[in-house]
This record gives sequence, C-alpha cells and structure tokens, in this order.
Amino acid sequence: MEMKQLEAFIAVVQHNSFSKAADMIYLSQPTISAHISSLENEIGAQLLIRSTKAVYPTQTGKELFHRAKNILVLRDEAISSASKVDHEVNGEISILASSVPAQFLLPEIITAFRKQYPHVVFRVHQADSLQVFEGLLGYRYDFGVVGTSVHSRNLITVPFYRDTLVMIAPKAMIINKGEMQRNLAAFLRQQPFVMRGDGSGTRVEMEQLLQKQGVCVQNLNVVAYFYDTQSILSAVSHGMGVSFVSKVAATAYEKLGQIKVYDLEQQEFSREIQLAFKKEMVLSPLQRLFVNYLENYFTSTIS
Repeated sequence: MEMKQLEAFIAVVQHNSFSKAADMIYLSQPTISAHISSLENEIGAQLLIRSTKAVYPTQTGKELFHRAKNILVLRDEAISSASKVDHEVNGEISILASSVPAQFLLPEIITAFRKQYPHVVFRVHQADSLQVFEGLLGYRYDFGVVGTSVHSRNLITVPFYRDTLVMIAPKAMIINKGEMQRNLAAFLRQQPFVMRGDGSGTRVEMEQLLQKQGVCVQNLNVVAYFYDTQSILSAVSHGMGVSFVSKVAATAYEKLGQIKVYDLEQQEFSREIQLAFKKEMVLSPLQRLFVNYLENYFTSTIS
C-alpha cells in the first residue's frame, strides 16, 4: 500500500468523481483508476461503487477512508517535526457552513487568516444547518460551521462567536419600541412576518424564542418563506414585513439605512456559532492551526 494510492482514494471519495479527483491532485484519470484498482486488489475488497452519476464508498471503503486520512496526517506531522527548516504553511481547507457564518463571518475570518498564511486555499460551501450536519458526517468536508446546537456523539464542536438574533423591520414602519417590547407576542401577531425555511439554525432559535414569549409560529401572519439570510434582509428592506435575523447579518443593512433593527437584549436572545468536525478525525497541522486561530480570532480583535 502506497501513499499515492491512499491520496488518490481519498480524493475520489471527497469529490465523488475520478475526473475531479484527478484535477485536484494533478494526476491523469487513468492513473487515478490504476491506483484505486491496485488498492482494491491489495486489500481484496471493493472500495468504491461506480455509478453513471457519481462514485461512492462501500462500507469497507468508508472504514478505509477515515484510516487513510489519519495515516496521511501522521505522515505530514512526522515530516514537519523531523524537518529543521520552517516551511511555508500551505494546503487546503474545506468548510460546509450555514448561511450566516458563510455569508457574514467566514469572509472576514479567512481574509485575516490568509494575511498570515497566504498559501492556504479555502473551499467554502453553503447549506442549511441540518444539511451541514449530514454533510459533515460524510466525506467531503473538513469542517462544518453552524449557529445551532450540535447533538451528535460523532462530532466535536468548538464555539468561537456569540451571536444575537435581532428583530428587523422595514425602514418606513413606525414602531413604538416600548409598547412592542412590553407585549412582543401581540405586536408580532399583528405584523406580516417573513419566515426562514425549514432546516435553518436561525429558524430553530427563533421558534424557541417566540415560544418563550407565548407566540406560536402557526399564529403568525407569515407572508413568505426564504431559505437564506440575504433574502430575508432584502425582503424586509423592501417592506414585506418583520423578521428575526443574526445581528452580524443585519448590521450592514442597518448602516445603509435599509432596515430598522431592534435588539431585544432583555430577552437574552443569543446563540453560539460553532465549528464542528468528526470525532475520529486526526487534525492535520494546518487544520489544527485553523482551529486554534478561530478560537482566538474574535477575542484578539476586540478593542
């Protein structure tokens, strides 16, 4: 069993494709196929299911995938620790994130990270929170980033940012803030409401808050469902109704004067944005560097 064979196998599983794997590790497709065939012959078992649309690992392939990734990480660590020369940090990190971190947090974090480590490439994909959990337990992504609680024995989570959900309203809407806060339930039932779609972490957190305030989602005058934060902000800015979004997401629209933002601080409506990764995953030196950087980023940037 050779390292090149393991690298080819990992690439195929991560990208569900021989051709994409070949492009990613700069080998020809016939070479990738030869490496996989040799690996299957050596192990004596089928590792991949080849269909007309994609390539998937068999159960044996799934078990090998995790071990193969850990083997390559240990190899890289051994090379790094044995070398007396400081090499430039380089490599690739893949992240599957829900909409708020993908659109409003990761661009800032990655930009700052790359100022220190300019040879690191990121691949950021967006999905709703439920899809992030499902995707992370698969084989394509190093990390997941979500704004809702993680309940899985198979994942490790690292909280790195405390976010607040705020109520947003059209700029032209006249609201008596005192009356609204004294009886939030009555206020919300009287307004057209723009709701997040199912599967969103923001939707889950928002429903929990409304239940504490005695508001049943079924009693709201929901006029539209949108499946990402940008669409919610745009809809509210056009006067469609009120909604709840992440404070970090609402800031830009508020600064531009496109919406009104109401921070219901007394409701303690906050949540943690978390980095998640598989428990059995052995972090590479680059991955560990990114986790440590993320844990300290917002603390170090507070003035």
